[in-house]
Amino acid sequence: MEKFYLSIYSPERKLVEREEVLSLLVTTVEGETEILPGHVGMVSQIETGRFEYQPVVGKRVTGVISTGFLNVEGEVVKVLAETLELSAEINVGRAKAAQLKAEEMLKNASLGLHEFNKYQLKLQRALIRQSIGSGPLD
Repeated sequence: MEKFYLSIYSPERKLVEREEVLSLLVTTVEGETEILPGHVGMVSQIETGRFEYQPVVGKRVTGVISTGFLNVEGEVVKVLAETLELSAEINVGRAKAAQLKAEEMLKNASLGLHEFNKYQLKLQRALIRQSIGSGPLD
């Protein structure tokens, strides 16, 4: 069975370190990218979106990742993320509230470009969290 070693880190936590996995799906600037054993070496920027990996032993792990970097080097894959949440950790009610707040702020015509971009990203993250979340509604 072909496998590779996956490590996923954020400033707040180490999700996995050198876990044996069969596949990784992550959203990069090129779109959803699937990493399989033997993948060519690469470095890519991660965009806010879904991530998913299949451990050699155990169930598929799914969550949301928010910006960072992906490094594939031989049989070692590292993900450095600004934030990450597993699907079961997502509070769907809070994500819905964040969506409504971001939408309300985006209606404000006096927003500068920086603030507009900030609330666009907050809206995107809230929608992705709702689509992947399986946690409590509140």
